[in-house]
Amino acid sequence: MGKARARSVTFFVQYFVLLLAALGWVQIAPVRERTGADLRLFYALIGAAFVYVALRCYLVVGRGISKQLSYLWLTIDLLLITATVRLTGGLDSEAALLYVWPLATSSIQRLPRRTLVAGLSSGVLYVAATWVDRADPNYVSAMAARLLILVLATSQAVVYALAESARIEETARLRERLALADYRDRLAGEMHDGLQHYLADISMHLELARRLMSDDPAEAATLAVDQRYAVRRAADELRYLIRLLRSPAVDREGFLAALRNHLDTFGERASVSTPLEIEGPSLALSPEVAHAAFRIIQEALTNVEKHAEARQAKVTLRFGDHSFECLVTDDGVGFCPARASQSTSAGTGFGLSSMRQRAMAVGGELEISSTPGGGTDIRFSVPLKASKVALSEGVRNGSDQTAHRRG
Repeated sequence: MGKARARSVTFFVQYFVLLLAALGWVQIAPVRERTGADLRLFYALIGAAFVYVALRCYLVVGRGISKQLSYLWLTIDLLLITATVRLTGGLDSEAALLYVWPLATSSIQRLPRRTLVAGLSSGVLYVAATWVDRADPNYVSAMAARLLILVLATSQAVVYALAESARIEETARLRERLALADYRDRLAGEMHDGLQHYLADISMHLELARRLMSDDPAEAATLAVDQRYAVRRAADELRYLIRLLRSPAVDREGFLAALRNHLDTFGERASVSTPLEIEGPSLALSPEVAHAAFRIIQEALTNVEKHAEARQAKVTLRFGDHSFECLVTDDGVGFCPARASQSTSAGTGFGLSSMRQRAMAVGGELEISSTPGGGTDIRFSVPLKASKVALSEGVRNGSDQTAHRRG
C-alpha cells in the first residue's frame, strides 16, 4: 500500500471512530438533557454519516476519485457538523468544536484556499444552526465569542497551510541543489580523471611532434598521426559525459526504474497521487527519447505541483509497434493554453516551451489540452524505429551500464 493511500485509510478510520464516539457522547447526561429523550433524528443522522463515509472511502481509496469531489466532501462534512450542532443543543452544543476538523484537514493538506472556505462556511453555518436561539439574552455575546475563536482558528490554519507549502517547496529546492552539487562534483571528477587525461596526453605528444619536425619529420608525422586514436578516445569520453548531462537517473537506473522512483518521491513531497500505467510491451527506447520523455514528465509534474492544485497526476506510457507516447493527466484547476503561449512569448512560462523543444529535438510532438477547472493533459509522442525489441527493465539497465563503461 502506498503512503498516500495509507494516509487516506487512516483518515477514514479516524472518521468512523469519531462517529462511534458521537453515539457514546450523546448518552452523557448533560447532552441527553439538552437533546431530550427522542434521539431518533440524531441516530438517523449518524446512520446517514456512516453510509456517506463508507461511500467516500470507496470512491477515494478504491477508485482513486478525490480532487473532483473535494469540495463536495467539505460541504457534506460541514452540513453534518451543523446538523449535529442543531440536534444536540444549538448554541450550547460541544459539537461546534468539530468545525475545527475540516479546518485542520485542509490546512494539513496545504490547501490555504480551501482552508479559508472551510472557516468562512463554518461561521455562516454555525450562525444558521443556532439562529433559533437568538432570543437568548446572551446569544449575541456568546456568538461573538465563538465566531472570534473560529476566525482566529481559521487565520492560523491558513497561515499554517501557506507556511507548510513554502517549507515543502524550499525543502525540495534544497534537495535539488544538493543533488545538483553532488552531480557536479561527480562530473568534475569524471572530466578530471578521463577527458583531461586524454587531452593532456594528446597535447604532450603533439608538442613532441612539433619539436621533432625539423630533425626527424617522419617520426614527427608518426607521432601526430597516432594521436587520432587518442582523439577518438577523448571523443568517446566526451559522449559519455554528455550522456551524464542528459539525466543521471535514467542512465544509472534505466528509464522505467528512474521514472518510478521520481513518481514516488514527487508524490510524497507534493502530496499528490501519481499512478503509473504502462500499455503495451515495454520497449527499449533510445537514450535521446528516454531522456526527453523523462524530462518532459518531470516538467509536467513540476507544473502540477506549482500551479494545478491537483490531488492526482497520472502518468501513462504507451508502447506501440511504431511509436511511443507518454501522457501526464492531472485533475487540477487547469489553465488557458493560449494565454500560456502569450506568457512564453512575453518572456515567462518557459516550462511549456522547454517541453515542446525537447519533443521536437527527438522528432516528436507535444500536445497540451487544458481548460480552466477541467484539469490538464500533456501528451508526448514520438515515432520509433521498426527494429525495436521488447526488453525487460533489468536487461535494459544492464545495457545502460555496459554502454557507460570506458575501456
